[in-house]
Amino acid sequence: MSTSAIKAVVKWGKKTIEIELIPSNGVIALKSELEDKTGVPQERMKLMPKSKGLWKGLLKDDFNLESIDYSKFESNSSSGGGGSPIQILLMGSASKLIAPKVKTVFLEDLPAEEAAKVAAEPSGLVNLGNTCYMNSVVQCLRAVPVLRDGLTRYATATAIDTTRNPSHRLFLSNLRDVYTNLDRTATPVTPSHLVVSTKMAFPQFAQTGPGGQPMQQDAEEFFSGLLTIAAGETTQKQIIKPAFQWTGVDNLIDALFGIEMEETLTCDELEGATDATTHDTTNTNTTTDVMDLDDTKHTTNTLEPPVTRHDLHRKLVCNIQGGSDASSQVNVTHIMEGISLSLNGKVQKRSDVLGRDAIWTRRQTMARLPSVLVVQFGRFYWKETPDSQDHTGVKCKVM
Repeated sequence: MSTSAIKAVVKWGKKTIEIELIPSNGVIALKSELEDKTGVPQERMKLMPKSKGLWKGLLKDDFNLESIDYSKFESNSSSGGGGSPIQILLMGSASKLIAPKVKTVFLEDLPAEEAAKVAAEPSGLVNLGNTCYMNSVVQCLRAVPVLRDGLTRYATATAIDTTRNPSHRLFLSNLRDVYTNLDRTATPVTPSHLVVSTKMAFPQFAQTGPGGQPMQQDAEEFFSGLLTIAAGETTQKQIIKPAFQWTGVDNLIDALFGIEMEETLTCDELEGATDATTHDTTNTNTTTDVMDLDDTKHTTNTLEPPVTRHDLHRKLVCNIQGGSDASSQVNVTHIMEGISLSLNGKVQKRSDVLGRDAIWTRRQTMARLPSVLVVQFGRFYWKETPDSQDHTGVKCKVM
């Protein structure tokens, strides 16, 4: 009985396995060794020879491996041999899969709060009857973490404060709760309490149509109203502190969204006008009350002095239609073009020099930017309706 070890190369799919075949141990021992190296159960193994002179067809368990002439194959026990290793083909699939280094966790297996953090899209808000105006603003402001943190601090700071407006306090508390619920689930949230408190804080949003259905509302009006309420309520120092601090800012909203604007007004009807009277200071016999330090002649300037003032805004407006009315032919192709149009314009204002109303040019510049810049895309213009019953005008869509 041969106990010599014979070099063998087993081809299994794309893998090549090198073993030492001991014919005296039999087929079962060979299969047992291959099972340890590949994970293929013995009952699934199909061993076929690739080298000539071995067995024919599939290797059976009762085949006598010692009946093969191994003289032409290289032997580990020999001092030298010119043969090559035995070539064997293994077919069969492994029953035990190799575990991945990092465990795969499926989204549906995560707790709701964890699933919300890794979801491809943020959770939405259910439309409760033309409440898209509210849902869109709430989702936009959700991306401002300092605001959300301020709402939490506000709830803590005003827990025992009875001087606050109850409807405003309820509105901000429900807004905070909606954000908390959105973070806890990947499924749509129903903002029932927020809708009710919104109609309490803003009675105009409680309007209904002829059939009793809620009327459509404007998202910008809700946004402005929300900021107005929040500005009046979030005045505590511990709420303002986490936001970008400006001198003179006394609430969280202006600390986050406040844009310091510088506005200059110049009177168009007096621009370039000067007094033609000149004063000659070279004549010593003439008394004049005009002091001229640089020239012998002084021209009296009667221009209306420009009016400059500073104000705090909470948003910029981009006129996507290109002007303030439907007749404008300006083609706006970039956001800065639309913003520039809204910063400049004509206004009617009293002139002290003329003693009457005159046309003034208004130019605005941003003196200081906020932490969060809000831009409203203007989609409407105001159209006068002199023939209507109320003569007040209506808002018309630009596009």
